[in-house]
Amino acid sequence: MKVHILVEGASERVFFDRWAPRAFPDHEFVVRPYQGKGKLPRDPAARPDPRHRGLLDLLPATLRAYGATSAMAADGVLVVVDLDDENREELERRLAAIAQASAPLRVVMRLAIEELEAFYLGDLRALETAFPDADMLTARDYVADSIVGTAELFGKVIGDDGLRKVMWADCMGARLGTTPSGSRSPSFKALHAGIRELVSVAAQPKRSRKKHWKTRHSSQRKKGRE
Repeated sequence: MKVHILVEGASERVFFDRWAPRAFPDHEFVVRPYQGKGKLPRDPAARPDPRHRGLLDLLPATLRAYGATSAMAADGVLVVVDLDDENREELERRLAAIAQASAPLRVVMRLAIEELEAFYLGDLRALETAFPDADMLTARDYVADSIVGTAELFGKVIGDDGLRKVMWADCMGARLGTTPSGSRSPSFKALHAGIRELVSVAAQPKRSRKKHWKTRHSSQRKKGRE
């Protein structure tokens, strides 16, 4: 099965390019980065403003285009958005409405709380493996998915205040655990469950139409002989 992952930018693309094939090796992932987070349009049905190229700016239009493509019938879509300082309930409500309006396209919306770096700080083993000189005492004191300026905190933990997020994503994406049990981050656990929900569709056995046809017509021939 193919899963299309829509993300805010380059660091998220690098992370999922590294991590997703390790976590779900039997499936294909296509990561599409945007120019930042953006904002959900007031009217999701309206044409997007070409001046705004963020993930949320273009999300309703992107999902409409996907839904109109027959090649997407067997695919799934994962949308990953940073919560930042937004109201979580309100953002989740609006994202859920967009996902529901996209049916029958299979869409899963997930938040990184507060940013992608929450996933990194949630996996202490991977963090120490990727950055052996990291300040693990500070990392352990971090409350998973808390709103603390996660990117800045991660930079402090690893001794890099340059916010080199693409480099971080490259290192952590190659080492982050592939099962939810190794993470302290509830939003990472939800992400993993969301992908598993999408790919589980491909694992469901399909009915054999040929077998059904033979059974039905054999029954008809038997009745004819009677």
